[in-house]
Amino acid sequence: MSSEERPPYDREMPIWEHIRELGVRLRGVLIAFAVVFMALWLPMPSIHGNVESMVVGFFTMEYNPIIAYVYQHYIYDMVVAPAKSVSCAARFIVISPSGVDVNSTAPIGIISTTVLGPFVFSVELSMVLALLAIIPYLVYEVYQYVKPALYPHELRAVRRYLWVALVLFYIGVFVGYYLVFPAFLRISLFWSCLFGFVHLLTTGGFLDTFISTLFFAGFLFETPVIIALLTQAGLITPDTLSRNRPYIYFGALVFIAIVNPDPTLISTLLWFLMFIALYEAGYAWSRRIYRVSPLRQT
Repeated sequence: MSSEERPPYDREMPIWEHIRELGVRLRGVLIAFAVVFMALWLPMPSIHGNVESMVVGFFTMEYNPIIAYVYQHYIYDMVVAPAKSVSCAARFIVISPSGVDVNSTAPIGIISTTVLGPFVFSVELSMVLALLAIIPYLVYEVYQYVKPALYPHELRAVRRYLWVALVLFYIGVFVGYYLVFPAFLRISLFWSCLFGFVHLLTTGGFLDTFISTLFFAGFLFETPVIIALLTQAGLITPDTLSRNRPYIYFGALVFIAIVNPDPTLISTLLWFLMFIALYEAGYAWSRRIYRVSPLRQT
């Protein structure tokens, strides 16, 4: 390949140099991940405490780590606790340590079924939060690694859509965290109330569904960017999207029903309605791209 045909940032390198560069960049990502992960396990700063009590409490296991504070105030209080507002028309007996309560409604709680369940729960939650925190840095390192192989028009496309994809991903994560997952809990608790079931979740089941919902929503929100990129590359046109809309919707509905974190009819319909809105937004973006694209003239 001549120098005129190569990408502007391309340079001749042995294969082991590429591998070494990849290792260096991945090492930086792993270090950033480890730093955030360990930071979540530091003792939660206290207004009435001091550094000495925090250090001693860490070694005696009598401390409140940041990850526990995050879970209590930003997951349980904001996601799980509001679901308890669901009212139950049915009344049934609940046996508690204080006695028998015949006026209680179906409770919702999270239980551990293994000895190390709470510890594993904390580790997995910390890993997920650390991953969410370093995704922009991970994407930056991947971009820097593949940048030498990109042509000018490819670089422009990546720079144009990469930040949009990141923003949409985090918007999707927020929607999954603040709207979708609480809606799943409220719907599930509502039906538990109707039948008088005690609604208890295991730590593993709760966390798996919570994580899956966040990432599924994040990736689902990439739909407009994917449509825009395919249009920019000339692989699809707005006319193709319009003519094949029924088939795309049907395929999306089947796909959502298969990979849905909470495979129920109500949740599948909720995800599908969300996909329709995102698809239509991508279709409008595709039409705008196609109007100014030179491919329209060919």
